Amino acid sequence: MKIKYLTLLLLPVVVFASGDAEGTHEGGTDFWWRLFNFVIFFGILYYLIADKIKAFFKGRGDKIAGRLSEVEEKLKEAKAEKEAAAMKAKDAESSAADLIEAAKKEADIMTDKINQALAHDKAQLEKSFEERIEIETKKMKKEVVNEVLETMFSSDSANISNDDLLNIIKKKVA
Repeated sequence: MKIKYLTLLLLPVVVFASGDAEGTHEGGTDFWWRLFNFVIFFGILYYLIADKIKAFFKGRGDKIAGRLSEVEEKLKEAKAEKEAAAMKAKDAESSAADLIEAAKKEADIMTDKINQALAHDKAQLEKSFEERIEIETKKMKKEVVNEVLETMFSSDSANISNDDLLNIIKKKVA
């Protein structure tokens, strides 16, 4: 099949190639004949390899289109990842603000609890101190009374009336 086409390709070259050495044929130029030969040659050549050239350029166009679609897909994925990362950053920022607010509230609660515990401990210490003072006061009164009584009973010569005894005790206690 290709031999036929090759023959058809070379036939016009052989037929119209005869001429004189000066490039003229019968007193005129052979420009038109050469142009005609070129057109026929180019037509046959196009007929033989047109499908291959079309297939080559179609394949190349398909490859370029495939690469372009891959790049567009990667670009879409990158934009989606960027948006997702921005959303995560925004969520993290709001979570951090919520955590800070919660920590402040918890610190306030802990401060209140500690202050309440300190106030309770202070009240208990004051109550304990008052009780201790009261106990010590009673103890001292007993000691004073015992001392006065011992002094009175140890001296036999002193006869003291009850009123005098009460006055002495009041003076010692006061």
